[in-house]
Amino acid sequence: MRTTAELRDGFQRFFEERGHLRVASHSLIPPAEDRSTLLTTAGMQPQMPYFLGRDRPPAPLTTSAQKCFRTPDIDEVGLDGSHLTFFEMLGNFSFGQYFKEGAIELAAEFVRERLGLDWGRIWISVFAGDPELGLPSDEVAIAHWLRVGMPRERIVALPASENFWSVGGPGPCGPDSELYWDWGAEHGCGQPDCQPGCSRCERFLEFWNLVFMEFELHPDGSTTPLPEQNIDTGMGLERTAAILQEVMSVYETDGYQAIMAWIASESGVAYGDSSEATKAHRVLADHGRGMTFLVADGVVPSNEGRGYVLRRVIRRAVLQGHRIGMSSPFLPGLAAAVIEQMRAAYPELAEHREQISGTLAVEEARFNETIERGMKLFDELAGRAAVSGGDAFTLATTYGFPIELTVELAEERGQPVDVDEYQRLMGAHREISRAGGERSDLQRAADFSAAAGFATEFVGYAKIDALTELAAVEELPSGLFLAKLRESPFYPDGGGQVTDAGELVHEATGAVAALRAAYRFGDDQVLVFEGGGFAPGDRVRAVVDWSLRFPTAANHTATHLLHAALREVLGDHVKQAGSAVRPDKLRFDFTHPRPLSAEERERVEWLVNRQIFVAIPVRTFVTPIEEARRLGAMMLFGEKYGSEVRVVEIDGFSRELCGGTHVRSTAEIGPFVLLAENSVGSGARRIEAVTAGEAFALLHGRSRELDDVRRELGEARREARKTRAPAEARVDITPEPELVGGVNVIVQLVEGLDADALLDLSDRFKQARPPAAVVLGSHAADAVHLVANFDESVAARISAGEIVKQIAPLVGGGGGGRPTMARAGGKDPSGLPEAAARARELIAAALA
Repeated sequence: MRTTAELRDGFQRFFEERGHLRVASHSLIPPAEDRSTLLTTAGMQPQMPYFLGRDRPPAPLTTSAQKCFRTPDIDEVGLDGSHLTFFEMLGNFSFGQYFKEGAIELAAEFVRERLGLDWGRIWISVFAGDPELGLPSDEVAIAHWLRVGMPRERIVALPASENFWSVGGPGPCGPDSELYWDWGAEHGCGQPDCQPGCSRCERFLEFWNLVFMEFELHPDGSTTPLPEQNIDTGMGLERTAAILQEVMSVYETDGYQAIMAWIASESGVAYGDSSEATKAHRVLADHGRGMTFLVADGVVPSNEGRGYVLRRVIRRAVLQGHRIGMSSPFLPGLAAAVIEQMRAAYPELAEHREQISGTLAVEEARFNETIERGMKLFDELAGRAAVSGGDAFTLATTYGFPIELTVELAEERGQPVDVDEYQRLMGAHREISRAGGERSDLQRAADFSAAAGFATEFVGYAKIDALTELAAVEELPSGLFLAKLRESPFYPDGGGQVTDAGELVHEATGAVAALRAAYRFGDDQVLVFEGGGFAPGDRVRAVVDWSLRFPTAANHTATHLLHAALREVLGDHVKQAGSAVRPDKLRFDFTHPRPLSAEERERVEWLVNRQIFVAIPVRTFVTPIEEARRLGAMMLFGEKYGSEVRVVEIDGFSRELCGGTHVRSTAEIGPFVLLAENSVGSGARRIEAVTAGEAFALLHGRSRELDDVRRELGEARREARKTRAPAEARVDITPEPELVGGVNVIVQLVEGLDADALLDLSDRFKQARPPAAVVLGSHAADAVHLVANFDESVAARISAGEIVKQIAPLVGGGGGGRPTMARAGGKDPSGLPEAAARARELIAAALA
């Protein structure tokens, strides 16, 4: 066991052989109920619900390799050989099974027999005791270490600050024991008290922490024993790999060196060529890993929260890449090197390769524009003694230059930055009251859920009317109250589907409260009702509004059909990038580089309706995630899945992981009609559609409108034949179409045609080149005539009436009409060229 990959697998295999269940790494995004950190920062963090007794662990003994990310170290990365943002923690966990003796025996066995480390270079630290906690030194741990052959002189007692673990406040806690590697006296400070915990040198490297979680810390600082004694251990993968490979820096281990080899090949500058090159390689290797895993877990760049963490590491990496001569775009290539290095352990990287590459390419391009703008002002500040808070504020707000980048670049040329003044100016600039309110509402609901001490059972797949207990209540202002039901039929917002509408009915008094909101916390939920007369322990009926649940379910099943149809028509590169499932319509975002042609839109719509009309049963079942992968179920980008997943299957056409509500058969969806398809960003498209009653109403309205058009057109043609029978024969004009967004756009000026003849000509042009958007203008008998005549598929994207309304004033007139056909008259023929140009511009903008 020598390479990083061998260590990662070998650790988990060792504990599997000793009865532990290997569990996959949790996401870097903590669950909603975990508000302690933006990102997963420790291997034990996902285990906290088990230690707290809120959830049942998947097995009494588990082992994992957990991906982690530490935000405080972002600006330290690159300055030395140890700081990282992204890292992996190997762990073994016992929930009420073995305790100190078992953890120490297993650790000693793994270090000696599997790692083959020199036992004479291993040191141990234990808890020295703490009078304030009322706890003595951990003599039990010392005794167990002595029994496995650790000499007493290499067991060091350290204070609670070093060897007592807690969550940072009230909650589970306990002493811990850490394993250290001795790099040798030549790396020490030479002082007689040099030992583990020495802050003067880097002789001793802590690489494995065994936490003996046996107490609960109370707000008054006292501790009491937990009902069960648990074990939580964390071995730093990168640190242990450095020990195995006999290198002092984690950046010199095989995993980082493989990534740095790619960096050197792209830049022509090797790790260690200079101090600048060394820093750049470290930043690129660490941040490259971090950004790749963040995007794979669904984080997108933004100016707040996790998105800002991602944006910061991307910007630092781009800046350091430029420092060693790398040419943009290079982040997609860096991510590809990371994926190649780590895809065997983390298959989600390869699954989301396209999203990772696309996200990083777009953000890199945006930041390059920021650098170009901001560096001009920043360079002008070079001659000053310091960068003022006002200058830093201007760089941030006007040029998009982040304060962290300003500080880092200024420090490199010896300039301090007045960060305090910057923060004052930025604080005055931001409007944060609303965001703060939203966070406090969520926090209050989460605290309420935790205090209730039980999880609500969701029964909404099978019931829309449930008799249950109102088990917990908390009053809110304005007649609202938080509620937790024992069983709930209400679907809380999640997976793109909106929260159900419904009401709570008191079984004894008949009092009614309306559902106003719902918070989802994993599989649990907290509901917000408006009303009065309810108390904890009341028996209530929870009733879902079926008139809204049914069309929502129909739209949700339709999104699955739409997803499968898009992949069949456009290709397997299509992946869901977001959705909104409501009672009135559905919205589906997907990855695709260009607009759909008219033929592609028609094919997608036909495929979805075909699956509806053949009435395919919609089946749902719960299965282990590995079985779902074997079945080829679609797993959506950015979603976090447990060991067991719910599969929604439409036989022979679609199979996806989904927790939403669905109809029983595709026939229940009713007609499916595409409303619009447009861009929502680089490489992403959006489709909006309706089903069921909304689709029927839309089609019925279109049918009546078409009847009106036919009647008007027939009358116009009859009148035209009476007054100028030979006129049409004299009109011999060839259409001049321009293809825009899959539509034949025909905008032409002709001479001598009156309004009716111009309409006839537009009909001929439209019928000759479908799908078409036709705008014609003419001057005859001292009058100007305009007509816009669009196919129905085009009118769904841009209205003929709106076009005519905007161009008619240019010829000194006015007019209007329907989305499919509109006309106008005017008096100024000199405005016809400008009117035609404006029509082209409006149509092109709408169809592009």
